[in-house]
Amino acid sequence: MMKSLNTTVEAHKRKRDWALRRVLVPRQMSAAIGKALSSHLVKVITGPRRAGKSTLAFQSLADKNFAYLNFEDDALKDGVNSDNLVEAMDRVYGKTDYVFFDEIQNYAQWESFINKLHRRDRNLVITGSNSRLLSRELGSALTGRHLSFELLPFSYQEFLAGLKIEKGGGRETFHRYLTWGGFPEVVLGGSESQGYLRTLFDSVVLRDIVTRHHIRSSTAIYDLLNLLINNAASRFSARSLERSLGALSVATIGKFIAYFREAYLVHDLQPYFFKPRLRIKADRKIYAYDNGLISALSQPTTSNDSRLIENLVFVELVRRGFKPNFNLFYYQTRSGTEVDFLLREGSKSIELIQVTQNLSALKTRERELRALHQASEELKARHLTIITMDTEEMIREQGNKIRVVSCREWLKSRH
Repeated sequence: MMKSLNTTVEAHKRKRDWALRRVLVPRQMSAAIGKALSSHLVKVITGPRRAGKSTLAFQSLADKNFAYLNFEDDALKDGVNSDNLVEAMDRVYGKTDYVFFDEIQNYAQWESFINKLHRRDRNLVITGSNSRLLSRELGSALTGRHLSFELLPFSYQEFLAGLKIEKGGGRETFHRYLTWGGFPEVVLGGSESQGYLRTLFDSVVLRDIVTRHHIRSSTAIYDLLNLLINNAASRFSARSLERSLGALSVATIGKFIAYFREAYLVHDLQPYFFKPRLRIKADRKIYAYDNGLISALSQPTTSNDSRLIENLVFVELVRRGFKPNFNLFYYQTRSGTEVDFLLREGSKSIELIQVTQNLSALKTRERELRALHQASEELKARHLTIITMDTEEMIREQGNKIRVVSCREWLKSRH
């Protein structure tokens, strides 16, 4: 048994050495994780499957002495005694300063295993493709003893770096990112976009939802997910979904959407009300975690730049650290007009953002401006932004200053 385990760990060591020889696209988060390595708190990197979590960890540990184990390997998932595993790891790697466990959620009783190693003063970096590692499971296992990092697919700047484009890229380059998103395999050209993303989607649904939650029939899961993704950036209610699908109850729909959030497929966004109970009851909006999923799963594949821009802005706001339904909402004014995004800081509304393809139509321009003016007055928010495909201007009216910026430029800015 130990000989077999040693062989497995040796294979992981060879994979580590191969990964460290690769030329990698720099991730913006690598500096923050590199800085955190000096802390003996457990470093936790979560995010969608295939978003580059392992690559990020390798980047951050590249000049360190570290052991590496990948728990996607079936040989490590079940029936492996944790003490035997650590013994094999130490035998193969020798004394190391850090330990990197990839996709740790696949190991049975991973919480107690990580806790035990942390108590033994091991400096740990772990990754997982499930957002519950940031919430219930992780909270109970490592309360106050971890640092969390959430990695999403490539940002626009990382996308440009991956393509070796130094001067910001043109409209065609941006439209490629808008349509097919930022999953590294798609960006770096190793895969046909639609086929790869559909296969990835099926894998996540099967492994992280159907198998993990012991769901007997996957048909209802696929039907609900396809309906949500095909209506990204739109409002929905559990009742409306129940009427559309027929076979699922409101309670089941709510449970399934929670599973989708945990697997980094979609996220629902509440409207902002001062009273939290009103937020819970109101219609929500749905967004995908990557635009490529929308394009790959749309039936049929159609161009809908306005919807894609709004979804892209949502993902970027999450990447910049805003938490949906905590300090990121949409807003509906008292007269019923809608603002796509409201950013909050503590008890203050700090920015209102509208997203539209362009402002060339007078009716569109009036609608977007009216919503911003009304919301600004109600929330006392003065930082007002309209994000478009390629319009740039400054609008001054009704005592407000509204910045109109192209999505391309907004993505390149950091504020």
